[in-house]
Amino acid sequence: MKSYRFAQSERMLAIILSMLLLYILPTANSSQASESGLNINSATPLEIAQLKQAYRKATQDWEYVLQHYVDEQGRTDFKGLSKDIAPLKNVVAFISFASPEVTPDLFDTPQSVMAYHINSYNALAMYGVIEKGIPNGFTSFFSRAAFFKFRDVVIGNKVTNLYDYENDVIRPLNEPRAHFALNCMVKDCPRLPQTPFYAETLDDTLEQATHEFFADTKHFYIDDKQKRVYVSEILDFYTEDFVASGKVKHLPQYINQYLAEPIPNNYKLRFIDYDWRINAQPEKPKVSTSTNSDVDNASSQATTNPIVIAALTLHTNESKTAGFAHAPVSELAPLSKLLSGPLLETDVATNLATNIATNESTNTPFTLTSSPNQTTVLELYTSQGCSSCPPAEKWISGFVQSDKLWTELVPINFHVDYWDYFGWKDPFADSAFSKRQRDYKRVGKANTVATPGFALNGRAWNGWFRGQPLPNRVAPLSGELYASVQNNIIEVSFNNINRSTSNMLVVHAALLGFGIETSVKRGENAGRKLTHDFIVVDYENALLSSNGDNAHAQQYVASLPLPSNTHIKVKKHALVVWVSETNDPSPLQVAASWWLQGTKSM
Repeated sequence: MKSYRFAQSERMLAIILSMLLLYILPTANSSQASESGLNINSATPLEIAQLKQAYRKATQDWEYVLQHYVDEQGRTDFKGLSKDIAPLKNVVAFISFASPEVTPDLFDTPQSVMAYHINSYNALAMYGVIEKGIPNGFTSFFSRAAFFKFRDVVIGNKVTNLYDYENDVIRPLNEPRAHFALNCMVKDCPRLPQTPFYAETLDDTLEQATHEFFADTKHFYIDDKQKRVYVSEILDFYTEDFVASGKVKHLPQYINQYLAEPIPNNYKLRFIDYDWRINAQPEKPKVSTSTNSDVDNASSQATTNPIVIAALTLHTNESKTAGFAHAPVSELAPLSKLLSGPLLETDVATNLATNIATNESTNTPFTLTSSPNQTTVLELYTSQGCSSCPPAEKWISGFVQSDKLWTELVPINFHVDYWDYFGWKDPFADSAFSKRQRDYKRVGKANTVATPGFALNGRAWNGWFRGQPLPNRVAPLSGELYASVQNNIIEVSFNNINRSTSNMLVVHAALLGFGIETSVKRGENAGRKLTHDFIVVDYENALLSSNGDNAHAQQYVASLPLPSNTHIKVKKHALVVWVSETNDPSPLQVAASWWLQGTKSM
């Protein structure tokens, strides 16, 4: 990932070393490397189709490597991988023949180009560590020069090196967040995810990676006593990529985008020394490899195209020797299917009665009532596909036993869908919840869209990442919210004390589930059983209409369907009703309660 900046003395050493190596190392011959390459303009439709299949296969192999040999902390089991190297070799072989420059039909969007380069850099760095015999690290200038500058790699039929690849190809694409995705396999690199980067969700993924980077005290922290800010040397290495001035003193302008509170102007910026030791797993995990007897037979493919031969045949032969097999290329599913996981298998909730909304004997409505003061709303944006999210969900589950629950605090767990492309489809994810999180950024109440992400009373809150408790506050007057549930209809009235708003209002209703368990089979949380509380299992909304004024407030009313759950097994439910403006997701007022059979009032 990180090319290295030279100190003044190291620059002189670099010049001397370069002059010496010109005499003792052979010169890379790019023209020879490209003689056997594919001319995409002369390729037949069959060859192009096979090339696309080869790309899907290489993506599948890269996903296999990441899921089997990279842990949640982003550490790699290099020793285990060295014994099952065929899939990674296939990825490297594909990179050597295909790139946005020589095979543009594979990369039709800027996102697909950037995703290719990030995945390629990471795969080449990983392969290079194994090729070098898994060194302890690159802690000296000479070891870094040898690995990044003077070790040849082939990308799209051109011989280059990781240093030039990053500086001459990737950085000119003007995506500073790529620095938080590129990984050279050392300890102070950003976390290496357990899934590849995909074009379809690249923007959200890079936002997530950047948010995660600045939330990790290994890369960023503030010392209020010393009035200093400490940040990774990555921002020193590439200052001009983050701020137009190229000056270190302006870096807080970029960093502040990913903080809940801006860095004070009088704080001094310091850089954390980069740890160049290899980021290897301390122990070898148990890894199971496929025993499918349908080994690829690339020689049966009707082509003499070198890119197809390299990307398919090479992998076939090496897979046989490594004991690793895949389905034939002709049987590969479309990429969208490869990346999707099975839906959660659930039963009908045993504790949800058919007529849960009313007492069967008295037909008395179920009611919710808020206080006039604004109740605190804590929103968590999360996904089963995000390996950083389970700790956040465990933390929010702790509020189940809080004596302030529903009366002073209402947590809501929204599962977003922008992780669904990463190997596992979250059965609770909804595009409406992803849009809700993006709306916070749109209205200027959040700087980023990432998971896990928190909103507290309608504004982004990063206190959880710093180990902080929820802040105490004096709840402002907002107005009384009343909801009555009968015959599967919610009748809502809201006395809006804040009469300054001229925007229309909308009422939201969410049925929350508790104690929900899911066994995740793929993606970053593969093999884990996740437990969720406060999770939205169904959601409805409706516009409120004005019902006149009184001396103290403006009256609003609405009717909307009752959210229901007939397919997800839960331990218990809660019903939450809240009001917001139509153009701003921030809750103005909320009322909530455990959702039990029979009559219950708050």
